[in-house]
Amino acid sequence: MEQYYGTGRRKTSTARVYLRPNKNGGKITVNKIAFEEYFERDSSKLIIKQPLEVIEKELKIPVVGKFDIIVNVSGGGKSGQAGAVRLGISRALYQWAAVEYGAIVSYDELEPSSQTAKLLAKMEKYGTGFGVHLLKWEDELQANEEFIKFRSTLRKYGFLTRDSRKVERKKYGQPGARKRFQFSKR
Repeated sequence: MEQYYGTGRRKTSTARVYLRPNKNGGKITVNKIAFEEYFERDSSKLIIKQPLEVIEKELKIPVVGKFDIIVNVSGGGKSGQAGAVRLGISRALYQWAAVEYGAIVSYDELEPSSQTAKLLAKMEKYGTGFGVHLLKWEDELQANEEFIKFRSTLRKYGFLTRDSRKVERKKYGQPGARKRFQFSKR
């Protein structure tokens, strides 16, 4: 079965996202629940659909109804989970584009005994995406302008960048991370 994978993280949330070719009309399910039911807030629903809508609007590639999106998300709150799902969808779309536009190094170009060939075989077997080292070199990619445009569009909107902000931990002897108890002079 053909599928594309992306892992997204935000705050303390982690999302595993699988894009599968359309069978259910482009349905998004989060933890086996329709995503409209799982995320009640409209802002969260908007955040999740952003990468799909941007690709469709900017590049005129119909991706909204093209894939069924299966998401397993855990940790954190709904806002962090929505951000994690967005990053996972973006990474899975990026993997799809790399395969679609032929930007990934193929078996034929590698020696079977090389470390990269073994890694590529393992990734294909388990469907865990690909590393940047499996992309073709920049000069080879220049011939493939569609992929470069796809990647730059996702980058321009910040969809491929992980938001690394987390809650700062509470320090001992203090009421919070930065707040101090009132100082007494006497």
